[in-house]
Amino acid sequence: MNDLQDLHILVTRPEPQGQELCRQITARGGQAINFPVIAFSPPPDLCAFTSGIAALGDQDWLIFISPQSVHASTAEITRVWPRLPDRVRIAATGAGTAKALRDAGLKVTACPHADWSSEGILAMPEFQSVGGQKIAVLRGQGGRELIDQALAARGARIMTIIAYERVLPRTDVNPVLALLRENRIDVTVCTSFEGARNLKTLLGEAGWPFIRKIPLIVMSERIKSLAQDLGFQTIWVTRNASQAAILERCRKKD
Repeated sequence: MNDLQDLHILVTRPEPQGQELCRQITARGGQAINFPVIAFSPPPDLCAFTSGIAALGDQDWLIFISPQSVHASTAEITRVWPRLPDRVRIAATGAGTAKALRDAGLKVTACPHADWSSEGILAMPEFQSVGGQKIAVLRGQGGRELIDQALAARGARIMTIIAYERVLPRTDVNPVLALLRENRIDVTVCTSFEGARNLKTLLGEAGWPFIRKIPLIVMSERIKSLAQDLGFQTIWVTRNASQAAILERCRKKD
């Protein structure tokens, strides 16, 4: 299948998802430019992180916000809990997070079918009547607190575990600047608002006049609105956060 033939796509997803998306773009005939705009570092409070992991066996639910929340925490989880108690159920905000959990040997009990987001989790029947339940939310420093706040408002006892911190990567932007000047980027993929913001920051005054005019693919209407506030001019929204949906949106020109 060569449905992306000659399309030059700037991929800003963090690793390892970015490399996998680039591989799929190349397999479909496209030209992928791998340019991760988010890097990850250990949690700022390691003691709080390890204390939270030690308390997981007392929870009713563990909610993982992203694949990175899985990658950053499962080594410590399996060290402390070779087997979690059967009463502990696990939820993922999307298919990518669910896959990361299964790959780590953890059983996923709940995952939205279509709306792969915090809103999707909150709409699930499992999280409507949670009064008195103990729920651990594993996420990154500075991430959205919507799940924590909404479930607390519904009466749940929330334990937030910060598993990692997002940082601006140190990267050579000159190859991307050269492509922009040569008009050799057709589409940009950003999977989070922070990614869009970091892209603008990294490219700076030299690259912003170019990148803001190139169609930007994002995962939700919320991110689209925030990216518009940053100044991106043309923004396309995928049907969900899957690789397939991103590739599908790359093919559309509207």
